[in-house]
Amino acid sequence: MKRKAQGAIEYLFMIAAALIIVAIVIRYLRTSGGSTGSAISSGQSAITSKLSEELSSALD
Repeated sequence: MKRKAQGAIEYLFMIAAALIIVAIVIRYLRTSGGSTGSAISSGQSAITSKLSEELSSALD
């Protein structure tokens, strides 16, 4: 009976470790995704402003 209990506890510890690793990966992806989104947004606004400048100068 002692062997079964030890196996069950080891199994639960493995599940807990896997969940902790998944939580760390999800947190990392969310933080890196946020900074990527802001970089894309600033790049998009720079491209838009440059494009509008070029179009207005071409139309004048």
